[in-house]
Amino acid sequence: MFSPPAHLLLATLLVLAFSSRASAVDGYSTQPPYSLTLPASDLSYGTAADVFDGSITIRVDGFPLRGRFLAAVGRTIYLQKNFGADLWLPVATLGPDDTMDPCFIKISPNGKEIALGVGFYKPLIVFETALLSVSAPPNLRSAPGVKIWDENTYDGAWRGNRYLFINAGADAGSQLYAIDTEGTTGAPIPIMPDIPGASGGLAFDGAGNLVTGVGFGYGTTATGQLKIWPASLVDAALAGTALSYPESGKVLIEGASSAASLGFDSSGNLFVGGGDVFGNSHQYGYAGLVSADAVQRVLSGGAIADPMAPADYVKLQPDPCHNDDATNVWYAPSLGMLVVTANLTSTPPDCARFDMTRSGPSGQQFFSPSAPDTDSDGIPDGADNAYLTPNPDQKDADGDGWGDAADCDADNDGVINRSDLSSLMAAFGSVTGEANFAGGYDFNHDAQIDLADFALFKQRWGKNAVCE
Repeated sequence: MFSPPAHLLLATLLVLAFSSRASAVDGYSTQPPYSLTLPASDLSYGTAADVFDGSITIRVDGFPLRGRFLAAVGRTIYLQKNFGADLWLPVATLGPDDTMDPCFIKISPNGKEIALGVGFYKPLIVFETALLSVSAPPNLRSAPGVKIWDENTYDGAWRGNRYLFINAGADAGSQLYAIDTEGTTGAPIPIMPDIPGASGGLAFDGAGNLVTGVGFGYGTTATGQLKIWPASLVDAALAGTALSYPESGKVLIEGASSAASLGFDSSGNLFVGGGDVFGNSHQYGYAGLVSADAVQRVLSGGAIADPMAPADYVKLQPDPCHNDDATNVWYAPSLGMLVVTANLTSTPPDCARFDMTRSGPSGQQFFSPSAPDTDSDGIPDGADNAYLTPNPDQKDADGDGWGDAADCDADNDGVINRSDLSSLMAAFGSVTGEANFAGGYDFNHDAQIDLADFALFKQRWGKNAVCE
């Protein structure tokens, strides 16, 4: 697996798989790490990413989307080639003058639409997933059916498959509005015009309850305050009764990082990312987890979550310098993974005062025993380059992202056919060290190419290699 070269100063990605328990303390554990790297960025905001849900059956030129990450940076949107692979396939582009400093990329719950916040004071683009292509990446500026709104954006979240909610800057702080993505020219719907601080993240839980907050406090407003609104009030706002941040909702927690990156897992735990390098709270260099129990307690009228109570809140701080200006979080339901970025521009003992988010995220994945491991080889699916075929060694002789144990496509043309059979037969009967030995055909890694390897090859004959 990938280990960043020493000369690369990249941010770190920690992926933690969790059990189904709601407790912030018991829900997560760290195990020996695996690694993952997102496409790098030299721009200020870094790489934006999201992950397709496990129920998604859509494919892009044969590549399955289930559980794969989608990343946006530069002028390109990339698809993760395979679980466990640091390989990214271009699947869409923008115009030559549209270099992204992306705020966000968000996939609708059903996986059929994608929302892209191109950057500060740049367009909001919504397009169908079906437009993505590995063989011929479309230009989203000219592709049919693409919807573009010239609206200010910072973060976005889907509420169902129709409404896209946006948190963005406003004259005296920040605001929320909604886009009806089923329309083409409709004006944004005002949701909350008076957030008393800089833009923050926003998220919906499984019941449609809304969480947002103050990304950076102005004056007496606290950086990292989070509030929650029940689904009924959100429905009323969509129908025309806008909400007021100061006068409605319930305070969920105070000082939770900078509230810049928010998300719920399937158990109802709330993840919080951000950073307050430019403020006075010293809340940076970590992501936080608010337990589902605390969220439900607040919704029911109980006490706000206590950042000092382990049952309510726990820090996930992958950077040993604890000096990041921003920390992002993503959750992959089908893989049981929480993705936490951290910047390793400086490392102990030479920690800088703070590390700015400029490079693309890279680093480690952590999994608990509860993470899915379909082939029972000890490698969680999210890090397994052959998740249907046992291969605990994860060998990938040709570096194409597919583990040798499931990679019979010697010429990498996408299909297992006669040319691959010819290559196998040329190496048949050989052992390690002989001139005609081809390690890529030693599927069971027993140092010889024999009938056992041929049997595995036969199982995959005629299949589209990228689907295995």
